[in-house]
Parts: sequence; C-alpha cells; structure tokens
Amino acid sequence: MKLRNFINFVVPYIPAFISLLGCIFIIWGLENWIPKDTLALDKIDTILGIICITSIFLVIVLFIFILNKTNQLRFSSNTLSTEINTLTQKIHHFRNIVDILVRSEVWTTGLKEYIDKEFGDLNYFTMKEFYKGRSKLALEYIEENNRYGDSENLYLEAKSLLLNDPSNSKVETFSNPRTYSPRILKKWVEHKCGSGIWYYFGYKYASYKDELDVNRIFERHQEKILSYAVQLDTHRYQDMGFSEDLLSKLGEQMSEEIIPRLFSITMQSQQRVPRIINFTFILLALLTVFGIFLPIGTLLFQLPLLYSFISIGLVCSILLFMTLSIYPFVIKEINTGR
Repeated sequence: MKLRNFINFVVPYIPAFISLLGCIFIIWGLENWIPKDTLALDKIDTILGIICITSIFLVIVLFIFILNKTNQLRFSSNTLSTEINTLTQKIHHFRNIVDILVRSEVWTTGLKEYIDKEFGDLNYFTMKEFYKGRSKLALEYIEENNRYGDSENLYLEAKSLLLNDPSNSKVETFSNPRTYSPRILKKWVEHKCGSGIWYYFGYKYASYKDELDVNRIFERHQEKILSYAVQLDTHRYQDMGFSEDLLSKLGEQMSEEIIPRLFSITMQSQQRVPRIINFTFILLALLTVFGIFLPIGTLLFQLPLLYSFISIGLVCSILLFMTLSIYPFVIKEINTGR
C-alpha cells in the first residue's frame, strides 16, 4: 500500500524531472562537448531565430489554451451559481418551516422551557460532539437526556437548522442569509441535520405521537408550512395535505439531497485556479522570457554563447515536458468528460 502511494505520488512528476535533466544535459553538452570553432555565429543566429519563432508559436497556443480553459470555468461557474441560488431558495423555504415548528405547540408542554433555560447555551453540534470533551454542558445534557421521550434532541436539531453560524448556540433573530457559509453547511452535512425530522415524524412517529402531536400546530401555521413546502418542490408536495408524513418527507429531502448537494457545489465554486492553468501559465512565462526575450537580447547585444545555450536548452526541455505530459492530460480530460 505504501509502495502504491509512493508510486502515485512520484509518477506525475516524472515528465518534469526528465525535462529538467534534459535541459541540464543540453546546456552542459553544448558548453563542454561541442568545440567552439564549429559553432559559427551564423549557425547560432539561425538556431536562435528558430527557437524564437517556435517559442512565439507555443506562446500563442498556450495563451489560447488558457483562454479556452477560462471560458470553460466561467461557464461552469455560471451553471453552479444558478444551481446554488435554486438550492438556497429551497433551504430558505425549509428553514421557514422549521422556524414555525420551533415556535409551534407541537412540543410536549415544558420541553422548550426546559431546554431554553437549562441548556440555552448548548449548541446542537457541540452536543453531538460531546465525546471530544469540549463542553461540560453537553455531558450534562447527555446524562439528563430522555426527560421528554428523547424529543428534546429533535428540538435542539431544529434550532441548529436556524443558525447561520455554527459557533452560535442561540437564534436571537431568525433570518435567511443571502448565501450559506461552507462552515454551517458542513456542520449540517456532518450531523445530517434534517434527518431527525424525517425520523421522528416518519418511521418512529407512532412511538413519539404523544411528545410530537402535529394536531397541536395551529391551522394557520399548518397552511403556511404547506405553502412553503409547495414552493420548495411543487411536483412533490402539490397534492399532499399537512401531516406528519409531509414533515418527514421534507426532512428526508433536506438531509439526503438538498443540503449535501448545496455543500458540494458551494465547495466546488470556491476552488482555486485549476493546477493545469497554473502549469500552463508557468510554461508561457518561461517561453516568453527564455524563448523570446533572451534570444532577441542575445542577437541584439551579442551576449556570450552561454546565454544562447540556456535558451536552446530551456526551450527544448519545455517541448519535451509538453510531449511527455500531453497523453496523461488527454486521458484525464476524456475520463472527466464521460
């Protein structure tokens, strides 16, 4: 396994390593193996002219490649941005539903007062990570759990879905942000926030009906919840009436589909410039300096032969590097496009 990891780490650098050795070999060979009297100035000038023209052609090719990749990234970014906006609106509607649930009478009498008073400073994420030992309050909560048939866990989870910052424990003023930060999305995904609504109002609702009676929710609140659900997904919820099954399906859709998807594409949208563009820009800069400016400077100012050898060696090594790298790049692009 270690050998395989080592091979996977080393293989991508082989073209660069071979090209570097080739550059050193060419410069050293031209400087030491070829007699100076056989290198007529007109031959050197011709070779430098060829190097310069070749470099200009390669610079144009690399420049077009960078522009093409940039356009692809821009198109991809626009597509991601559209999907992010759509998913963000869905989470807005879901959080509006959760806000109604948190403020409603669906909870057993005394549960909200107990949690808000005794564990008002307890963050749901901290409670789930009690094993890390960061919070004594989380340990106290674990020891006193099940006072209300375990439904207090759902209450804490529901409040966590109203947070915009995972470091907070209280929802002072609920509001939907313009965009969701990767930090809060990551916490929701890690702890599968929304799955509690799916679980308590779905599979186990018969066991928790006394603690979570949906009939205690005011009728006007039921209508609002149904309205938000239809806005969230018209096709899925248009023909459903308000019930525990509706809440369960909303929790399932959020925890299994929408929140993980939004987190995934949010992280994609914040990725740095792809490595292939960085490599291409480095090659373009090297060709411009050593393949165009250096030969021109050598011809104009009659610089020593060593500068000519450096230009020849670097341009040839860049050509070698591009030749060795083109096949793995093509294979990767084909596999990515499938």
